[in-house]
Amino acid sequence: MLEDQSTAARIELTQLHATTCLSMTQFINGRHCPKLAHSIVHQLGLLLAHPQLAPVSDSRELYRQLLEHWQKVAAQLREQREPRPVYH
Repeated sequence: MLEDQSTAARIELTQLHATTCLSMTQFINGRHCPKLAHSIVHQLGLLLAHPQLAPVSDSRELYRQLLEHWQKVAAQLREQREPRPVYH
């Protein structure tokens, strides 16, 4: 039973990784949507919090760096969409 849970958790981690990669590919290929960028940030957060991800690993460091990058991208897109105040 414990092995089944471990296998299920690994499959979940793999699917989350694949979904995140697909989302990043869609964004890079021209779909520069703030919602998509926010979704990527959320998915990377889920990957970092996943129990199957080793506490110290190259994957964790990669996801952490990607999270920082995509947080900046999402923030820039939010700023672009917010109307700038007009001063007279």
